[in-house]
Amino acid sequence: MKRFEEFFVKDGRFVVDGVALDEIAGKYPTPFYVYSAAAIRTKYRLLKDRFPACDICYSLKANPNPAVCGVLVLTRAGAEVSSPAELATALAAGFAHDSIIYVAPTKAPADIERALTSGIYAIVVDSAQELEIVERQAARLGRPARVLLRINTMERQPEAKEVMVGGPSKFGFDEERVVAELAGLKLEQARVAGIQVYSASQVLDKVWLGTHIEYVLRLARQLSREIGFKLESVDFGGGFGVPMHERDIELDLDGLAEAVAEPLAGFRADHPGCRLLFESGRYLVAEAGVFVTRVVRVKESRGRVFAICDGGINAFSRPVFMRAKHPARLLNRLGEHATAHVDVCGPICTPLDCIAEDAHLPMPKAVDLVGLLNAGAYGYTMSLLDFMSRGRPTELLADAGELRRV
Repeated sequence: MKRFEEFFVKDGRFVVDGVALDEIAGKYPTPFYVYSAAAIRTKYRLLKDRFPACDICYSLKANPNPAVCGVLVLTRAGAEVSSPAELATALAAGFAHDSIIYVAPTKAPADIERALTSGIYAIVVDSAQELEIVERQAARLGRPARVLLRINTMERQPEAKEVMVGGPSKFGFDEERVVAELAGLKLEQARVAGIQVYSASQVLDKVWLGTHIEYVLRLARQLSREIGFKLESVDFGGGFGVPMHERDIELDLDGLAEAVAEPLAGFRADHPGCRLLFESGRYLVAEAGVFVTRVVRVKESRGRVFAICDGGINAFSRPVFMRAKHPARLLNRLGEHATAHVDVCGPICTPLDCIAEDAHLPMPKAVDLVGLLNAGAYGYTMSLLDFMSRGRPTELLADAGELRRV
């Protein structure tokens, strides 16, 4: 795939930011995740250069590893957090306090207190009841709170597995009810400053994303008038996807930026002080990570080939539980032609433990190193790390010829 070749292949060999596969596998046992700092920086620049007027907030849920966060801190990205631990990680990593937003469908009063005392930019609220909790906590602490209203819009749903708008949802205010639900609510310390709309995850359709951005701009204007608040911020959410299959077309960021340039410019002219935000996790880090596991033995059974490896769903659960087909490569044999259809399996005592089904690979051998691509997001922390007590995979970051365990 395009980004794999760009980020991880040099002279036909697997190399991560100047560190060769032999060095990595010779020093660290499999299974492991290896992340490319240069790839993370490249993906951030691709997004930021096309939307220079927008702040990019990294969604820590994609990969909260402090070293990964540290790479993005140095790009001057913001952060989107969804739990007290993610907030603590973002602060410890060095994200600017006024670039952090707190987004989650439920927040305990203690979570809200921590967010307020940390001095972050905004809390995104999903209901009138939650807004009242923010008001009470802000009043008790004597701290004003900037709030964005999460809206479950009535826009057409995109083609994506995880869709959060356009139908019934646990997330946010329903668009058609938000004005009535906030009517008569008295706020003294909590200030409604804008809206947030997260539409879906893993969207590759530039036309839909462009339509979504324009929809959110119109809705922000409308709700500002009807509810009666000054627009200080509009958060479009994220959803920028990455190709997961060989047949997927890469998201056309240039085309998207061109399509929304005029609406964004017009909005900024009408609201010159309004801050525009995108949230992004998968787009920034997925293609910057590879999950590496070693083949222990190869078995042929009733017409199928199984590569049984030392890491499976315990170390990388996403391919099974999200039904995501991550491309697979034999990293130590990149130059060889694919001649076999292989099920890449792990060591776990369940037939579910197949992390790459029907992968087209050279016929594998024991000690080969299998790499699953696009593993930088929702890999390590989404996995069954303690299942069968096999130990946890190592996480590694390569940067400018240096490799370190993170």
